Amino acid sequence: MEAEDRPPTRWTDDLVKALPTEATVGVWGGLCHTVDVLRLMNDDDDDGQVNKMVLSFAATLAYGVGRQMISLAEGMPNEEVFPFNRLEMGWTKGGALHMEGKELSTALQYLPSQGLPALLSELRAFQQDLHRPPPLQRDVIVTNGAQHGIYQALDLLLDQGDPILLTEYTYTGVHVALKPYSPEIISIPEDEHGLVPETLDAVLSDRLSRGLRMPRLIYLVPTANNPTGTTLPAHRRRQIYDLACKYDFLILEDDPYMFLNFDDEPVPSFLSLDVAGRVIRLDSLSKVVSAGLRGGWLSAPRPLLQRVELHMQAELLHSCTLAQAALLAAPPPSPSRSARSSISTGNDSFTDHGFHDKHIKVEVLGPPHHLQPGGAGAHLHRARALYRRRRDALQAALAPLDSLADWSPPKGGLFLWLRVRGVDDVYNMVFETAFKRGLMLIPGQAFLYDTSAPSQHLRLTFSKIALKDMDLAARTLADIIKEEQSRSLQKQPQRLATQH
Repeated sequence: MEAEDRPPTRWTDDLVKALPTEATVGVWGGLCHTVDVLRLMNDDDDDGQVNKMVLSFAATLAYGVGRQMISLAEGMPNEEVFPFNRLEMGWTKGGALHMEGKELSTALQYLPSQGLPALLSELRAFQQDLHRPPPLQRDVIVTNGAQHGIYQALDLLLDQGDPILLTEYTYTGVHVALKPYSPEIISIPEDEHGLVPETLDAVLSDRLSRGLRMPRLIYLVPTANNPTGTTLPAHRRRQIYDLACKYDFLILEDDPYMFLNFDDEPVPSFLSLDVAGRVIRLDSLSKVVSAGLRGGWLSAPRPLLQRVELHMQAELLHSCTLAQAALLAAPPPSPSRSARSSISTGNDSFTDHGFHDKHIKVEVLGPPHHLQPGGAGAHLHRARALYRRRRDALQAALAPLDSLADWSPPKGGLFLWLRVRGVDDVYNMVFETAFKRGLMLIPGQAFLYDTSAPSQHLRLTFSKIALKDMDLAARTLADIIKEEQSRSLQKQPQRLATQH
């Protein structure tokens, strides 16, 4: 086919091409029985869920029928009261996203709880093309970023006092979401390659032998963990999945830094290994497109995802329609589209109910030169290259700390995890010494469930600091560590010469 005759390329195609193709490992040959995810959920009122399902179906059906039916059913406002008539967002590389009239009005209206149909189609295709998960009934739902998906999963799967598996240091947003459930935290330490499967196995085996309650969930950031920056290698991911089958727990795979993996070595996602329906996967565009648009999605076995959809309806109806319409068109389209093209949801099926969304039509305006080869993939490469340069710059700037601290260069993400030598607890150093010297830091306590525990660690963020300030920041940090080490030595009891 000639280039002009080829069908339009999805922006998700560009993202898949930009990621290592070997990462899509397809069906994994491990032995694991398919799990009944509903058995692992907390005990909610099924009758109430059924009532909500009727309302959800009615809202979904109303959105899809269009003008061929007279409706006295929709609880939607009249678009004539919306005070907006035009929206334009310019691309950094030229051109613009443009919405007006009925298209904009629909982008400002209610949606089915699962999400914008055309965006769902893109996301389903993206998950399939990139991860190639083993055959299983799965689906996706659009969330308000990955944090929203974390909350939904925990609320559906945890009861008061339940045990849950976490890495010793983990994303603080998980701790916040866990607090209302007063869980039993089972912390598994990491090394420079992430969570250690042998330790996980030993901990779970010990609990089982002592008749203790077994966890039904592990939460992991497998790529560039926040805060430690570790990336689980492929063999460890397979070992952890084996343990999920052995001890009957689910894996909540939070992977917002997947697009920012600096290594050329590909690693499979847990989703790509999931032969038994044990993986709930969270994805996000916050780090590479926009944090404020709250663009995220949750992938899960269909029975669980149906519960998530009901949870979504009860909590906030749906994620922002306008943000979803913007994300559908972002990043810029691939070169197979014309310079003035439409991204339309027409003929995109939404759910098993079989209706189609013909409402939202987003025009992408721009001269031919802005349609660079790679489209979304090129944007992804630029984002990854930017963060890699920043990581390298901070790594070079930290040379004065070689004898004062220990760290490993992160293999992705936004953070460098540093252990301070000779200081048992960095809390005072961060909030007293460093703050007075004009340097803001985050102590390791922020990433422990028990924030009162001592920590020798600091998380250094290289995503936004000005490059010209890195050397000064590193020198100041070195001086602060030396000052704190001296203070720690003075606090140690002095032994008399006559003491043995």
